[in-house]
Amino acid sequence: MAADVTEPKLTFTFGDRHVIAVLATLATALFTFATRLRLNEKPWGDEPHYLIMSIALGKYHTFDLTRAYKNDDYRAFYPDPIDMHVFPNSDGVMVPLHNFGGPLLWMLPFQWWGRAGAAAVIVVASVLTVINVYWLLRELGIIKAYAGIVTGLFIVGTPLYMYASMQFIEPLGALPVVFAVRTVLRRRPSWIRVAVASAGIGYLPWIHGRFTIFAVILGALLILRVDHRTWRFGKLAYIPAVAPMAVILLALEIFNLTRYGSLNPAPGNEALGDGLFQIPLQTGLAGLLFDRQFGLLSHFPLLAIAVPGMLLALKRRVLPSHVVILGTIVAYVLAVGTFKTWWAGWSPPGRLLAVLTPLLAYYVAVVLQRLHVWVATVVAAIAALAGFLVSVSGDYYTVERFTESAKPGTDPVLNRLAERLHLGDAPLLLPAVRETPDTGGYVLWYFVFAMFVAFVYLAGWYGPASRIPVEPLTPLFPVLRRLPSRIRRRPPPPPTALEGGLEPPPLDPPPDPTHAGRRTPPPDPPTPPA
Repeated sequence: MAADVTEPKLTFTFGDRHVIAVLATLATALFTFATRLRLNEKPWGDEPHYLIMSIALGKYHTFDLTRAYKNDDYRAFYPDPIDMHVFPNSDGVMVPLHNFGGPLLWMLPFQWWGRAGAAAVIVVASVLTVINVYWLLRELGIIKAYAGIVTGLFIVGTPLYMYASMQFIEPLGALPVVFAVRTVLRRRPSWIRVAVASAGIGYLPWIHGRFTIFAVILGALLILRVDHRTWRFGKLAYIPAVAPMAVILLALEIFNLTRYGSLNPAPGNEALGDGLFQIPLQTGLAGLLFDRQFGLLSHFPLLAIAVPGMLLALKRRVLPSHVVILGTIVAYVLAVGTFKTWWAGWSPPGRLLAVLTPLLAYYVAVVLQRLHVWVATVVAAIAALAGFLVSVSGDYYTVERFTESAKPGTDPVLNRLAERLHLGDAPLLLPAVRETPDTGGYVLWYFVFAMFVAFVYLAGWYGPASRIPVEPLTPLFPVLRRLPSRIRRRPPPPPTALEGGLEPPPLDPPPDPTHAGRRTPPPDPPTPPA
């Protein structure tokens, strides 16, 4: 990490490993506590269907879920009748709506300890994500104090806490994404780190079809990151970057083709007729961010600070982190925000963007370190507390966390908190984008949010940009960096007999090495005629 004399000075005597130990302990305690509360209740939403997939794999050794549904094998954790999450494709084959990546990871723990085993895998993945968030901030120039503060706020005030206690696949997607970004931005990643990142990228579409966009973006970045000239084995350095990812992705395509007759990474959504660019982006984005039932910022306001951080990062002289992180975020949001089933989020709130939460931590840290005033940190803590109240209310009132349990356009958790805090009908100020997408009621929130972003950005403008030291761009993507020089150095091809009937001009003699680096003297002037 580059050092800079203008970094903010904060007294923080603990080392990085001590800070990580504290953060990991806090995350483990909170996530385990929330998980224990939820294990006392039956799973909701897609949770039981992911567990039923584990039953089909472990008990019947098959990817066909109909037998597990018909035999009521789910009664151990879900006592009521349940609809099957399978749909016939064009050939009449029953296709599961969800991918098998999550159930494959927790299959053995589920066989040993039941639902608690699957929950333990999610908790471990969430804690590892917290550790990676801290290291991401430190490696990108965030000082120890702000890296610890921001990571701590993200533990309690973002979807990291909410989804760590449920059997959803969002934590399993967030971990390989943040690790792959760290690997791409690392100055000299080892081949083992590159291979692990490559395997994680390849496995993302197994976890969920909407994670395929990460496989495309991060896979390309990881390959471009390799500098075979500095590695011991030359061009064999591309093997750890390409081979694990290619093998795992190819296995998914073969599985989908032989099992469901499709190369689509999300065959269940394909059977429903879903696809990209079916929803206007401005509508989908408003639903993802502001919707009163499903929105990310409406339930976790701490993450709103990340957007002005993206603009402040544009002022840096070198932007390797910004190029990689923002490009990954924008590509995913564009895909999800225009998809017919995924747009506007889903229940519980913030679910579809939860996988981006670790990457947003960098931009929140950029704002706090750039401002370097206690008021900004206090405001961030209050925003994190608001998100924490939303999550904890859902821990104690399990059904209310799944907002589909109420009437359309209503979030029971927000209504309960507004009543307890004597805020009246404050939740009604948020737009119901999912229920009324064509009314344009979210335009006002775009304006309000733009005013907030402009205010924070202007406040950070006066802070020294050098408070956020970053690695220079030159070591990143060496293939692209050397491409312009190779193009400039390539001499034009000589004309051939077919082109002009001319012989190629004679080549200039090689320069004298004894005059290397010296300026060539001008030619002698012509002799005047006698």
